[in-house]
Amino acid sequence: MFSFVQNMFARATNPIGVDFGSDCLRLAQVAPAGQGEFKLIAAASADVPNHVRHDPAGRLNFFVETTKELLASGKFRNRQACLGLPASMMFIQHLRMPKLDADAMKKALPWELRGKLPIDPSHALLRHIIAGDVFDGQEPKDEVIVMAAAKETINAFLAAAARAKLDIVGMNVEPKALVDCFVNIYRRKSDENAMNCFVDIGCVATRCIIARGSEIYFARTIPVGGDHFSRATANALKIKLDDAKLLRVKIAQMAPVLAAPVDDKAAATLQQLAAAPRSETSVEHSFALLGAAAPAAAAPAAAPVSQADDAAPATAAPVDDELLKQSKLVEAGCREPLGRLIEELELCRRYYESTFPKSPIDRLVFIGGEARQRMLCQQIARRMALAAQVGDPMVRLNKNSDMGIEMGIDRRQPQPGWAIAIGLSMGPAAPTPAGAAAAAAARAEAVKV
Repeated sequence: MFSFVQNMFARATNPIGVDFGSDCLRLAQVAPAGQGEFKLIAAASADVPNHVRHDPAGRLNFFVETTKELLASGKFRNRQACLGLPASMMFIQHLRMPKLDADAMKKALPWELRGKLPIDPSHALLRHIIAGDVFDGQEPKDEVIVMAAAKETINAFLAAAARAKLDIVGMNVEPKALVDCFVNIYRRKSDENAMNCFVDIGCVATRCIIARGSEIYFARTIPVGGDHFSRATANALKIKLDDAKLLRVKIAQMAPVLAAPVDDKAAATLQQLAAAPRSETSVEHSFALLGAAAPAAAAPAAAPVSQADDAAPATAAPVDDELLKQSKLVEAGCREPLGRLIEELELCRRYYESTFPKSPIDRLVFIGGEARQRMLCQQIARRMALAAQVGDPMVRLNKNSDMGIEMGIDRRQPQPGWAIAIGLSMGPAAPTPAGAAAAAAARAEAVKV
């Protein structure tokens, strides 16, 4: 069941995607809307209380009771669900392995992983992706990405899902669900060929996934997340942690106003994009573009801030001098954790581009709850000298939805935090005729726990 694919191509209504993160539980359900499009038909979310965030048993009890409540209050059409294996339960390891057939590879992985994981590989459920061919000296090898989780942990999570009255039809890992989401949504030729570095900044950690289309080439978890920035803010301003979190939310809401100005030509482009209808412009431009991704001399391809996928500028609240002053103090206070995050992302980039030198990263795509911190994302992109965008999973979903803001999704704003839940509900993109047999074979290989 801990598999990379689910058989959902022929469903009238897709299963519920269940994303159980460190600080938020999100449920989303989509349905086919014709011609490869999807419609969001139900969504619900709840914050994870602070007192259970670091208590495994308490988290599972919260999951059971809260999921029941969300299912009862939401507009979900069934109880079928695809679970996302929480990042906190999963470990990722890159290996360079001799070229082996599928059976030999499965047998060799537990031996190769000994001493390289914090859990015993013999008591873990392992899944792997062959990212591509590499040379170790003169010997051709496979670059293998292994994703592992303790069987005991997975069984406890599945048992909790059963207690929550969910009918589990599949389980997927977050990197694959993320890629599935954007492969389904962004289908322009330029998107298919772009090498994306997805930066999923969560509450506790950040995930770096490098992919082209549906193919994953690199994945790693970095132990720097929103909590680190909130603590740094609290220390810098001498305020409580909860107050620091609220202040960062306010600054995130004011990000379009606080963002650095752009030149006249870029400003004219912004006005054109802002005046265009959201539905058409969003599809064309795919993501909400981040401004000042890099200095013009270092990265001329970096795009200005696009208002196409944001709320209209007129809706932004005025920024008072006090908030502007606080935003600068927050920026200064967060330099240390930000520096560590950028350093780790650069190491990820260096490893990937040394492994696949012919396919450098084209752009950063920020997702996760912390992607709302526009200024934070801008600083990362600027330091890495890469074009950058905020990934909005809502951008191509059918707009004929009666879902209101009470469901936890404000569709006037980009929603990068919902990418995993929506990707889990969407599942893999429908295969081409040439790939249908391979997809069916992959589904047949799914291992039940």
